Amino acid sequence: MDIRLLDRNDAPAYQALRLQALRESPDAFSASHEDEATRSIDEVAARIVPAADGSMCMFGIFESGALAGFVALVHPQRKKLRHGAELAGMYVAPALRRRGLGAVLLHAVIAHARSIDGVRQLGLGVNATNEAAKALYRSAGFVRWGVQPRALQIGNVFHDEEHLLLRLDVTG
Repeated sequence: MDIRLLDRNDAPAYQALRLQALRESPDAFSASHEDEATRSIDEVAARIVPAADGSMCMFGIFESGALAGFVALVHPQRKKLRHGAELAGMYVAPALRRRGLGAVLLHAVIAHARSIDGVRQLGLGVNATNEAAKALYRSAGFVRWGVQPRALQIGNVFHDEEHLLLRLDVTG
């Protein structure tokens, strides 16, 4: 397995896996398949290429040369918010789950966040019913700090979102 920042050349594979994610797990993402299906490869490439200002990057994990999962790191550039970063859009293809790829990907993005000067905490949101994802995040040290009721609406069904935080400036 290989983990690296995605670049322009990864756009087709990323778009295919992202659309699969949105079809397979619509309640795990704020975007919908309809939102993303019409994006051109150039638009997708612009979204996954690391931002020059360090505000966003997308990590991919590859298994046998194929993109198997991804996660974004968003680092606000405003002075009052630069101490935090957010993980977003984490996904591992169902056929490759339960092999530790999610944990490896998560630990890689946490290590990257630790390397960013001044970042002291990582946050994320997760569907309150996604027990597997919550267990993965807890195993990495994330703790729940709140719940947003009815954060997502899919058709007539509402989904709560748990907010988790990992302090990077606290050890032990």
